[in-house]
Amino acid sequence: MSTSWVYDPSQYQEKSFEIIPVGDYRARIEDVTEKTFKSGNHGYEITLKINGFNSFLWFYLVLDPSNVAQTNQRIGDFFNSFGITNPAMGTGKQWIGSVGAVRIKHDEYNGNTSAKVAYCIARSRQENLAPWKNGNAPIAQAPVQQNVELPSDMPFDMG
Repeated sequence: MSTSWVYDPSQYQEKSFEIIPVGDYRARIEDVTEKTFKSGNHGYEITLKINGFNSFLWFYLVLDPSNVAQTNQRIGDFFNSFGITNPAMGTGKQWIGSVGAVRIKHDEYNGNTSAKVAYCIARSRQENLAPWKNGNAPIAQAPVQQNVELPSDMPFDMG
């Protein structure tokens, strides 16, 4: 495949990004993708928009048949936090737009700090969080994607 795009370096600006601070935040489900994880288990990769930031984090629901109770607890915590009342899993696309809350933690990997979703916050513990702001609120940061793990079977070379 060939493209006729001509890159204009005058439109490039180097950017630096601060990671989302540790804490509790409202989050909105932006997308859901069904996937098979490295473990061989199926599940969902859930893209979350974090309130007050113009960046995304991911939450993973892994359906682990070897630990049914823990899997159901994790699904229940997610459903409770995001107000999902229909227990049908389906493609997960029906969850898009739901607003809940998550705890953000920081992890170190290869000398870099990244923000990650630690867990979903129960609906009954969200009352002190700032309400969700739709897109017209000022954005605290420029777009950045964090916590990205590319699958090892990508059909192209990322290097």
